[in-house]
Amino acid sequence: MKNIFTKQWSFFWAGVVFGIAQIIYMIGLWIEKVMADKTPVLKPITVTTDLGKMYRGMEVSFYQLFNLPDFELYGKAIDGVAATGGAFVPGVGWAIVGIIIGGWLVARMEKESRSWVYYPPKILLIAFLGGMIFSYGTRLAGGCTLNHLMGGIPLMNIHSFITVFFMAVGGAIGFYVLSRLGVASYFKHQETRSYVCDNDPGESMTCKSNKTGTSNPLYWIGLLFVVWFLVVAIYGGLFNPESLQHLHNGELVAFGKSIDHKGWIYFIMTLSAGIIGGIALAKSGFGTECALVALESGKIMKNNDSLYAKMGVPRITRTLMRSYLPMIGIMIHWIILLAFIVFGWLVFDIAPAFSGHIKFQTTAGNIIGGVLLGLGAIMLIGCEIRSYMRIGMGYVNTLVGFIGFAVGYLPFTLNYEAHKDFLQSTLMIETYKIYEWIFPNSIIGQKLVLLLWWVVLLAGLIWMIKLGVKNTGADTKSLIHKNTEEVQNELDAKAQKEGGTANGINVPQPVPA
Repeated sequence: MKNIFTKQWSFFWAGVVFGIAQIIYMIGLWIEKVMADKTPVLKPITVTTDLGKMYRGMEVSFYQLFNLPDFELYGKAIDGVAATGGAFVPGVGWAIVGIIIGGWLVARMEKESRSWVYYPPKILLIAFLGGMIFSYGTRLAGGCTLNHLMGGIPLMNIHSFITVFFMAVGGAIGFYVLSRLGVASYFKHQETRSYVCDNDPGESMTCKSNKTGTSNPLYWIGLLFVVWFLVVAIYGGLFNPESLQHLHNGELVAFGKSIDHKGWIYFIMTLSAGIIGGIALAKSGFGTECALVALESGKIMKNNDSLYAKMGVPRITRTLMRSYLPMIGIMIHWIILLAFIVFGWLVFDIAPAFSGHIKFQTTAGNIIGGVLLGLGAIMLIGCEIRSYMRIGMGYVNTLVGFIGFAVGYLPFTLNYEAHKDFLQSTLMIETYKIYEWIFPNSIIGQKLVLLLWWVVLLAGLIWMIKLGVKNTGADTKSLIHKNTEEVQNELDAKAQKEGGTANGINVPQPVPA
């Protein structure tokens, strides 16, 4: 039991725990809708709209602090209270707050904040630009990688399948470009001192005896930005101050998703889901960009390992890709998430969410935004959902990238109507889900298709585990139960015992930063 708290987890068990977090979140939304006498839907965790609301809260607090006019304001303020401006109104996403807390808790459990991890200025600049690119991509694509890969795919959302395809394209572009820039040695899912600092040069680029993340002033700027971000959101969510309320049709409306607005059950359930999900993410390096890169490059890295070694891709990352472990974590999460949704739809007739709006239909935004999501995630060394837990763990590149997130939202918020018109004018597919396309007039048929899809995903998970075992030479038990570093150490020891080198090739030397 001690190792559960002090060591990293396998991707498999991280996926299980994140799936449980999804269920807690959906139950919280379900109860809130019932208590408000509204029709509930089964909606997995989403974060991008809530992030926009939290950034909007920061804006309003800044204007009030320095007595400045609100440059996003459409209407006029009443008694000094800011009216609705841009695409978002001030609000809080308790799941976001929870994921950051979850990452912070893991750092405390393992007694290792990742503020020791060093990234050179080049990586920090790339992270800032990646944050801008990624956040703008979420606005065009109608959600982040969490929304599309982890929620949309199990729910058979048509626009999510298309977005994920182009995310893979963007990720491949990012991987190639950054490799050419000589920064491939920094492509890692997670950092721990025990593995990184006591390893060969190819694995230890982020461990410097005389440099840390906190030695860079940008670390403290990013930390101050996050503290401001959280204080405004939590204060508004708990106390619903009039200064952060907004106008709608001439009336003051509560701070978005505040306790006054949504109730205590919603607050407790969604915050708890975020904390549990954040722990799962931080305990494994779990995320979406690794999963897509593994699908694309797993077989290639198995057949051409020496090529990627020469590029400087760390040994543990090459093992991670060949093993398909990130995808295995995503898929077991799919199984748990979809089992709950199918059960809720079949037994309680509560339908899945993600319909009734242009953002859930297929437009050119899914193509453009998908590419930007994939590219931005690689540049950030983490997708949006992973970035929250990395903030909690103290990664300097993520703190810098998070400021880039705020900048990337501005083109959308400042030109909200133009973006809505663009999405509407480029509508390609109106149907929301594949099962609706197959059975447009039969709810029973739609339910059966979704149930069959669950069976397909389960079979896919079993096949993926077998393929990971075959590609790495590790046994099934190790891939399921041991963390990636333990698996890598086993493979290294096995290679040395057989008289070879890790993965059968020479250890790659680092690329100078």
